[in-house]
Amino acid sequence: MTTPEIYREQSPLSEKDCFVVFDRRKSSFTFPVHVHPEYELNFVEGAPGAERIIGDSVETIADRDLVLIANPELKHAWKDGACTSSNIHEITVQFHASLIEQYLDKNQFRSVRQLFARAARGVCFGPATIDRVQPLLRILTMENDGFYSVMRFFILLHELSKGDDYRELSSTATPEINSAERQLQQLRMHVNRHVSGDLRLDEAAAILNMSRSTFARFLKQHTGMNFTDYLLDVRINMAVQELKAGAPVPDVVARCGFNSVSYFYRVFKKAKGITPVEYREISRKHQTII
Repeated sequence: MTTPEIYREQSPLSEKDCFVVFDRRKSSFTFPVHVHPEYELNFVEGAPGAERIIGDSVETIADRDLVLIANPELKHAWKDGACTSSNIHEITVQFHASLIEQYLDKNQFRSVRQLFARAARGVCFGPATIDRVQPLLRILTMENDGFYSVMRFFILLHELSKGDDYRELSSTATPEINSAERQLQQLRMHVNRHVSGDLRLDEAAAILNMSRSTFARFLKQHTGMNFTDYLLDVRINMAVQELKAGAPVPDVVARCGFNSVSYFYRVFKKAKGITPVEYREISRKHQTII
């Protein structure tokens, strides 16, 4: 069985902001299994048959899916699975743990405290709660006043905590990492440190104490890619994060290790279907930082 690599996402959320909202329309799920320090509320609509991965939980979702993750080490992702829809709507809210944790010992936040304790394993909400909070989610994507946005977000969390139709997903809040995942994390760390330079297969193999041929088989088995394709995939995903943060294209090329701007444009458009500049502008339109 192929073990998905766990990618450590870098959110555009800064320490001085409360949360970031992504409102996306897309035709497929492309982001890898990942973790990030921020807590996350994720709503997916119009993707029946897609696969949801939360820790050691793997489930097929219905037409609407709403999940809260309150654990920086809980791996998660949504994959295409058996989904055939080309009109998927996704709303993602990423927020600092400190935004909510400072209030969880207060009496007025008792139900929210209980919700977040369970959300360390990831929780999904039933149709009744989704019906109740979906309008609040949509309003949150349109609210331009930062103060009111924060107030609306707290109301949203309170409404989520009032439901009795949510359940835990992962069997543990700290999923065990097997040896293959650990080796893939080690490889990712090496690649991230040297991504702007010349990365060689024999050097990567040495990091994992493998021969070139053993390393090639290992990478193919656990990622489905050869080393060249793996590096390109890593660089494209890093470029995506840079572009979401608004970085100029020449800076992205230098930081992510692409040979030239023209080469970057060519491989990025092949991978994402649009140019880097188009992707950055679309991300900017569908991203609100509060």
